[in-house]
Amino acid sequence: MSFLADLLQLYGRVFRRAGLLAGRNLALGLVVLLYQVLFGIVATVALPLGLVGGLLLQLVVAACASSWLAIVEQVVRGGRPKLADLPASFGTYLGDVLTVTFLLWVLELAASLVLPDGSFLRILLRLAIIVFFNAVPELIYLGHHGAAELLVESYRFVGENWVEWFPANVVLGLALAAVVLVVPAGPSGMVLGVAIAVWLFYAMIARGLLFQELSTSTRRSREFRRRAAG
Repeated sequence: MSFLADLLQLYGRVFRRAGLLAGRNLALGLVVLLYQVLFGIVATVALPLGLVGGLLLQLVVAACASSWLAIVEQVVRGGRPKLADLPASFGTYLGDVLTVTFLLWVLELAASLVLPDGSFLRILLRLAIIVFFNAVPELIYLGHHGAAELLVESYRFVGENWVEWFPANVVLGLALAAVVLVVPAGPSGMVLGVAIAVWLFYAMIARGLLFQELSTSTRRSREFRRRAAG
């Protein structure tokens, strides 16, 4: 029961703080829509180019991921990012994102050579990748590990904190599904697009704050904190 009380207190702090930070920087949450527009423009140009076009699209996706992580980092750390910071953010974590993407591609390629697509072991491997490498985004912008260490550090973090990490992520995921099901699409899907962008912004901030809490405290220290607070 004490563990449950500590966990609920932890989630309460994280979700409240995430709401305040997301509300304070709400306009930046809409940059996801800008990424979609940018991807659509590049895709129109790149698709006829074959392999080169595919590589260009991957580069754009990685640059957008870098920008997103850089923006979320500033918010999580209590900063006030501005739209003027957006151009530089595309290169902030581009190298790390590309390295992780390449390593996952190599892992998937190796699996395809020995495991038939659709087999139980192949599905199990993909689930394991989702689970054990789940904290890679936060490790990129909060952990500041070398690119080659990110997957190992994510495995370690998840192994130590899975009890606290995954319930919150499941709740955030279910809430996103509810947004998709409940919010009307609106003209050209804009209403739903904005709702999804805002929720993703909030969810990423909440994940970042939770990662900070779990990385800088232990279950015993959180229990002590709860008891000291009465």
